[in-house]
Amino acid sequence: MAGHLVQTQWAMVPKLMHIRMFVAVYEEGSFTAAASREGLSQSGVSAHVRQLESQLDVQLFARDHAIAPTPAGHAFYRRCVQLLRTHEMACRAVGRRAEHPVGALRIGMIPTMSRSVFSRALMAFEAACPNVSVQLTESGGGVIASAVRQGKLDFGIVQRMPEDAGAADGLRHSLFTRTPAFLISSPDSGLPHCQPIRLRDLPDLHLVLPAGRRPLLEQYLVDQQVPIVQRLSWFESMLGAMDLVRSSHWTAIISGLFIADDLRRRRFTLNPLADPMLWDELLLVEPERKPLSSVAHAFLECLQRATEEINAIPISIATATHG
Repeated sequence: MAGHLVQTQWAMVPKLMHIRMFVAVYEEGSFTAAASREGLSQSGVSAHVRQLESQLDVQLFARDHAIAPTPAGHAFYRRCVQLLRTHEMACRAVGRRAEHPVGALRIGMIPTMSRSVFSRALMAFEAACPNVSVQLTESGGGVIASAVRQGKLDFGIVQRMPEDAGAADGLRHSLFTRTPAFLISSPDSGLPHCQPIRLRDLPDLHLVLPAGRRPLLEQYLVDQQVPIVQRLSWFESMLGAMDLVRSSHWTAIISGLFIADDLRRRRFTLNPLADPMLWDELLLVEPERKPLSSVAHAFLECLQRATEEINAIPISIATATHG
């Protein structure tokens, strides 16, 4: 009788697979997307979640029109991602201590990082970990964050989103670095190269706004009451926008890291924003449900050193007159 009771109680304990499927549905917002992420059928994922709900005797998702977590689902999710992360750490502790860095590392970066910092970090990393191949995805922050959450990338470096956007489910994020923003204009724009400027003092401002950063820049422009003659939304790489700026009356606001090399070559006129300065914050995003690997940490160390070295140039220029 006692043995039967123990077996019954053990059968009611949620399986790790059930929990993984629940987390995938919660983070992806649908059974179909969760199935694609986990490599299972939609019906299989649904069956795992229903078994979990039966074991817990609680409904985790409302299924009336669209999939939406119930209050119980929200509370259960927070504990589940902690459990999955702890489980992964336990497996690594007993099974991977003697492994040498091998395999592939999948990284996502916005153009600000891939243009200026990636190559220097990669050379240092290859010297330390020659048996690890690195795969780089360059894209916008939203695409990178989604790929990290889905497990397609090990980590990503993105630009901070507006505060009201919130953090994406399934992601951890932390400040990676801060870099000052510069106004970039043509070499013959008449502005004093590398000298701080106030945007509201410019009488004829035609401004290119990259789609990914537009909300943050628009808020800065409103707060500082900057008059703009014309706005142009740019949805692709800012390299194309820079070609436009270099040969026309258009200007753009660019991260200091992105144009660090241009500060020395004088291919553009570059001016740090003043009164107040504008800082771009870059974030490290990683999966909530599992810790970064030792290889990922090794690359991040190389990336951090390269970023500090390159970022020192725009920081020194932007802060020279701010004390």
